[in-house]
Amino acid sequence: MRQREQIATPMTELPSRPEPRSGLRAVVVAMKPQIAGRIRRNILTLLELGFEVTVVNSTPRPDFFQGLEHPRLSADFVEVRSLAVRYQARMTRKKDERQARWEREKERRAQSLRAPAPDAPGWMKGELPCAETIYRAWTSKRVRQVRKEFDAARRKADRRATKLLRSTRRKRDLTIRDQLKQIHLVNRFVEFWRLSPDRIAEHRPDLVVSSDLPGLVGASIAARRLGVPHLHDCHELYLESTTLRPFEKKVLEPVEKAYMRRADAVVVVNETIRDEYERRYGVRGTVLRNAAPAVPEKVRADPVDLRARAGIPESSNVVLYQGGLVPGRGLDVCVRAATGFADGVHLILIGRGKSLDELTALAHELRVTDRVHFLPAVEPAELPAYTAAADVGVIPYQPVSRNNEYALPNKVFEYTGAGIPFVAADLRELRRVATTARCGEVYDPFDSEALAAAVGAVLDGDAYSTYRRNAVAFGRENTWETERTILVSEIERLTARG
Repeated sequence: MRQREQIATPMTELPSRPEPRSGLRAVVVAMKPQIAGRIRRNILTLLELGFEVTVVNSTPRPDFFQGLEHPRLSADFVEVRSLAVRYQARMTRKKDERQARWEREKERRAQSLRAPAPDAPGWMKGELPCAETIYRAWTSKRVRQVRKEFDAARRKADRRATKLLRSTRRKRDLTIRDQLKQIHLVNRFVEFWRLSPDRIAEHRPDLVVSSDLPGLVGASIAARRLGVPHLHDCHELYLESTTLRPFEKKVLEPVEKAYMRRADAVVVVNETIRDEYERRYGVRGTVLRNAAPAVPEKVRADPVDLRARAGIPESSNVVLYQGGLVPGRGLDVCVRAATGFADGVHLILIGRGKSLDELTALAHELRVTDRVHFLPAVEPAELPAYTAAADVGVIPYQPVSRNNEYALPNKVFEYTGAGIPFVAADLRELRRVATTARCGEVYDPFDSEALAAAVGAVLDGDAYSTYRRNAVAFGRENTWETERTILVSEIERLTARG
């Protein structure tokens, strides 16, 4: 099934730029449920440069672009159905067919029971000698009871046979289904890689941009086929994500290695991950940090009334977490740390995710619901006004995977861009920013008391003014507007016309 979505509304997100080049097309290849963060900024940069941009993506969630609107932006969705999904659909179809046959048979039997009984044979009506005696015996109460018991026994045997057959079939189906589930993720990737090159080629791009491993292979195949440049963007150390199991990593690593080497240019989110990819694959990428767009001064001067929305006093100090409420991000440590916060310090978590109920229950268990507050996720364009209203941002990622250990989350740039310092888990890249820019403190990512102490250190009297001043300076110097020049340089180099 093919779906296309055309986005055609005012380009409110784009800053004024020099006259863009025209007639260039770019295809951005991803497998994302929604467009946000890094991919969003890449798309905006391409639009600013005058490209017509099409996003080739697997079928996503509703509101794929999350308010990103432009007349030269469209999407082409590829329906990806793994073997597990296909098998489940087949089993469901067969079950529906069996049910329909059973309903038809039940109706046929009901009709036959409602039909008038045929006349008894002549010999049962007394037309033959002793016929009346035989007829009485045939229709006697005892015979009818025996016939009824026989029919009941036959139906019971039929049910047992049917149950046994279904049980055998179910066990077989479960075995097959479980086996297919084991390869579901890899199979989805392979299916997308099989289908996406043709979709990409249909748009006749001048440049193909891929995002992480799911977008890499199809983009590489299409770019080679069309003879156009391919820019690959590594948002993270993808194969070290907690979502992948060991055998999946083992299968996918040679694929990533082969196709990343074929890319004409590779940009990587930070120095640590760049060095890791160079060590693994011999690919020396260009560092393109995940900086956030500059926050307008009027937003920082007049932020959202965050305290009123959380129902806390205006004089409160706010420690803010914004992002997904999911495992592996140390959010339980944040809630536990609230027990050690000073009076008047509140934790606000903005976002959604499967950990919300668990975190809410933990806050109740620890009796800190008066200082831990949950607000729903907001649109990316609105988020800076919420961030600017806080006093301290928290980046609690835990090193549960090497990807987390090496991460430089965009929260660093979102918090400092809004002018607030941060406390962060003591991870390599986060420690580098906190210690060199002196705009935050780090803590043991598994120690709630250490987090509470770090928050107290940042909020402490005159020290807070210094942290905040340093955060403002770092935020102004490290924005997407400055970082994007690296991306623009790579795009212009790849698409230069002789």
